[in-house]
Amino acid sequence: MTYQKKENLRQMLEGKPHAHVPVSFFQHLNPWELSGEACVEAHIRFCRRTEPDFLKIMHDGLTAPVDLNLTELSELKAYRPGFQNNPYIRKYLDRAARINDRLAGDTDTWCNVFSPFTLLRRIGEERFFTFFREDPQAIRDVLLFLGEDLAYLSRKLIEDAGCMGIFLALQGAESGLFTPEEFSDFIAPSEQLVITAMEESSPYNILHFCGWNQIKNQLELWKDYPANTVNWAIYVENLPLTEGRKMFGMRNCMGGFDNRRGKLLYAGTEKEIRQETVNILETYRKAFGSMDGLMLGADCSFLPDFETQRFCWVTDELRNWERRTAYVAR
Repeated sequence: MTYQKKENLRQMLEGKPHAHVPVSFFQHLNPWELSGEACVEAHIRFCRRTEPDFLKIMHDGLTAPVDLNLTELSELKAYRPGFQNNPYIRKYLDRAARINDRLAGDTDTWCNVFSPFTLLRRIGEERFFTFFREDPQAIRDVLLFLGEDLAYLSRKLIEDAGCMGIFLALQGAESGLFTPEEFSDFIAPSEQLVITAMEESSPYNILHFCGWNQIKNQLELWKDYPANTVNWAIYVENLPLTEGRKMFGMRNCMGGFDNRRGKLLYAGTEKEIRQETVNILETYRKAFGSMDGLMLGADCSFLPDFETQRFCWVTDELRNWERRTAYVAR
């Protein structure tokens, strides 16, 4: 059964006939689960409870390859890639390896890697743009250095720690943040370093276009980034699965549900959630004539207090729907 789940996922990702629509959701960790064995146990417990077709290894509790507590631009400019000597990289590789070891090959994993800009903006939005206005070339250089470290990390997560691919979370394309020219000059080059590394190491990577602060993105800036699968904030972007898949060149897509507090999966009844599951599936099949290219999931990760039983309702109804419709993907 485990082999069938893993084989089914690969068949789907490769556009081959497969028996089931893969499904997976993600949930942030509690404060006491952010490191060490508690972190590993939290991932395993979530996997056992929700039985996803794959597990995303969470970044929660980790920081960045660069010190995020710096206060001066000179401190930031002193940063250089550390690769295997960087504590952040060592901690993340250890986390991923331990989780994969505990899963013992039962479930494939993707590891959540944040883009260079996503991590660097954590020094504080105001501080970042103060530095950017003061010396934009220095910021570009730092982002490239971060890209080198994260490229190294991505390779090692796949080749050494046992992850099937990278779940690369991208930010920086929010409307009004950068012009397309600024994005192309300052943000995209560092992202491409990471993407090149992960694409050279695995054919199964996922790009996540983050709906940061519920601000719409200039999605066209990412439209041609290579990856097997794309995931975007459907309900922030107002871009349904069917239209988004067309926009991204008919690549595999992941999503369906809104992850925000108070929305259906958080607040709806079991009946409503099951009905929406069927609605998502039927709408997709009507648009494309099959379920090819779909992984059922959500716009982003859910908060720690989310009731995981609600994920199980979706998975159960998905399997019921497949039985009712005698579903077999082409």
